[in-house]
Amino acid sequence: MISERSLTLGFGGIAALAIGGVLYRYRGNGSLNGLCTILFIAGAVCVVAAIYFALQVRKVTSFDLSCPFCEVNNILVDAPNEDFPCVSCNRMIPIVEGKALSVSQVRCGYCNELNYYSDKTEVLLCEKCNHEIPIAVGDTGGPKKTIPAAFVVVDDEALYELQLVGQGHKTEELIQALQHMLALNRNQVKAMLAELPVTVLTGITRKKAEMLKAQLSLYDGEVEFHPMEEARR
Repeated sequence: MISERSLTLGFGGIAALAIGGVLYRYRGNGSLNGLCTILFIAGAVCVVAAIYFALQVRKVTSFDLSCPFCEVNNILVDAPNEDFPCVSCNRMIPIVEGKALSVSQVRCGYCNELNYYSDKTEVLLCEKCNHEIPIAVGDTGGPKKTIPAAFVVVDDEALYELQLVGQGHKTEELIQALQHMLALNRNQVKAMLAELPVTVLTGITRKKAEMLKAQLSLYDGEVEFHPMEEARR
């Protein structure tokens, strides 16, 4: 900013001096003498100010801080005392005592989007679907650090079987969710609910099983999933 100000004043001052010189050269009967004087004074002031700001650039300090989200280097003039947005990913970098906190990754149980949180995170909203991802509080009531396993999607090569073992009071919402999820009509879904526990899907990945479990849990659905070989035993 200081360099930009210096260049702006410098070029403006030189332009004013040049225009003043041209007008003075062709001043004719002297009617432009007053304007020439103003341009010379303004140009000289701008040039002096530009030199002053150029010297101030050397006094500006530099503080480098790597973003814990995207690892892009942020160049500041001093150690930060509060959170600030990264110049690259625009996420708010958590700051404590001038240092960036480390962040952890978690996948949203609703849409599988990768999200980040730190010890300063109080409420974690998915960056894609905007659902709240609950964060468990430590036994001491201190900073929130861990994500419940039900909302973490873990990569796994095994295939799973999803079972609905119980339901709560949100029967209508659960029926609609199952209709949309399984492409069944209302009567078919109601028949399934009358025979709990019931297998909902088989041969799905752990990611999908975690996501569907999180979705059905919103409507008081009690869901379990097991590897298919274990489910057969």
